[in-house]
Amino acid sequence: MFLGALLGSGHDFDHDTAADGASGAAGAQILSLRTLVAGMVGFGWAGVLALQSGASAGTAILIAVITGVVFMLLVFGVMRLLFSMRADGTLDYRNAVGLTGKVYVTIPAHRSGSGQVELMLQGRLTMAAAQTEAAAISPQTAVRITASLSDNTLIVEPIHAF
Repeated sequence: MFLGALLGSGHDFDHDTAADGASGAAGAQILSLRTLVAGMVGFGWAGVLALQSGASAGTAILIAVITGVVFMLLVFGVMRLLFSMRADGTLDYRNAVGLTGKVYVTIPAHRSGSGQVELMLQGRLTMAAAQTEAAAISPQTAVRITASLSDNTLIVEPIHAF
């Protein structure tokens, strides 16, 4: 696998989880190019340092192997942590149900057309198409989202002050 990657004909070491539908931490692999290089670096440094400090060849190899494995595990852990922090960033309008917003463009009555609402969705201010089942709703009116249609259109109702 590693030699194939070096020669250009081996396994794809791309950690892009979007390609295979995996999520977050699944993108990190214990036998990736990054972890293998880290393991070799740890193995080499530890081996040289052990030999320079007067250790026997067998002891130096043992220390180098252990250090190489620790380096691999550390890089794997860091990569797993980094991949777990990935966010999709795609707005899911189904999460808007129950939220409140403000009409930006007049919403025609009885679903006869679409207007626009402005709302905070998933941590960002966004505009979305909106319809109502009641009377027309004018701009700057506070509304509550009651449903989300499959085409990312929201169904809203005005919020009346009591």
